[in-house]
Amino acid sequence: MKDNLPCAVVRDLLPIYVEGLTEPETNAAVEAHLKTCPACTARLAAMRAPEPPPEAETAKEVDYLKKVKRRSWKRVVLAVLVTVLVLMGALAAKVFIIGSPASAETTTVLRAWTEGETLWVEVTSPVSANAYWGWKTEVENGTAHITAREVIVSPIHPTAYGKIGVPLEGVEEVYLCGRLIWQEGEIITREVLALMEAKTPYVGDPSALNRIAQALYNRLPAPYTMELETSARPYRWTLVYPDDYWELNPAGDAETLNARLESAAPLMLALVDNLDEVAWTYPESNGQRQTCVVTLEEANIRLESLTDAYNDANGTDWEALESVKDYAQSPVLLQRLDAIFQQAYANAD
Repeated sequence: MKDNLPCAVVRDLLPIYVEGLTEPETNAAVEAHLKTCPACTARLAAMRAPEPPPEAETAKEVDYLKKVKRRSWKRVVLAVLVTVLVLMGALAAKVFIIGSPASAETTTVLRAWTEGETLWVEVTSPVSANAYWGWKTEVENGTAHITAREVIVSPIHPTAYGKIGVPLEGVEEVYLCGRLIWQEGEIITREVLALMEAKTPYVGDPSALNRIAQALYNRLPAPYTMELETSARPYRWTLVYPDDYWELNPAGDAETLNARLESAAPLMLALVDNLDEVAWTYPESNGQRQTCVVTLEEANIRLESLTDAYNDANGTDWEALESVKDYAQSPVLLQRLDAIFQQAYANAD
């Protein structure tokens, strides 16, 4: 074999040369080349160098994995921070800019009045941190719906006050954020709506009667307990005032107590379908107890004359219905019944 082997041939032979698999003639030619070629000599030395101990390789691998882990952890932390910032931004936009639909529970009517064929409503929120925006009115099938968006007060939306005008041509009812506020020409109060929601068909349902009493809380002097007569007609609902009632209410008197309950009794009769009588009993100064009763028949008899008196005093032309129970058909009718007997109470008081 020629002594002047090229480097490419020597590099190909080196692996089997190192293993001692080449012939003597080949060995002589390779060794002759190595004497004059530093590059091939260095390659041979590298091939003959001992392999690093497994521990060193493992240490390198561990080192590498730690670097990878550190880089991965930084990426995770960055991703979490970006996610948190995005969520905080979305939450801030939701709370301060977009908001949610305003509800009846978080809106208060400051004032409502009609001018010609327009109903004007001034609205605010009982919660100081709330603000409204995007007031709009939509009318469909004779019903107007006033809606808005509710947000947290900020420089973007700084106030909860709103003044909305609703054209009333062809409109029979107006709702503010889901709550009825106007029906057939009259502003509807929250108390009347609460009474309508408490309406019940049966006098034998104490929880239902308690809801009516709660809706009438400012009309029924307290404290009292309730007794129900449901075993036979006439069905009666009785308010029982304790023996120490006048000690608990030293400024009260029987005349005012009776007048207030007489004004509330027709509403109680109207709101319980099968209720025939409303009664109350209270202590007298002589230690005896006095019991007063308003029957459905008596309330119906008084209805026409009291309606006429109300019309004369207020310039209205309301028609007296046949029974007080007929007034529980709608909020506006129940409100009229309340106004009629409230006026009688005011005159008595």
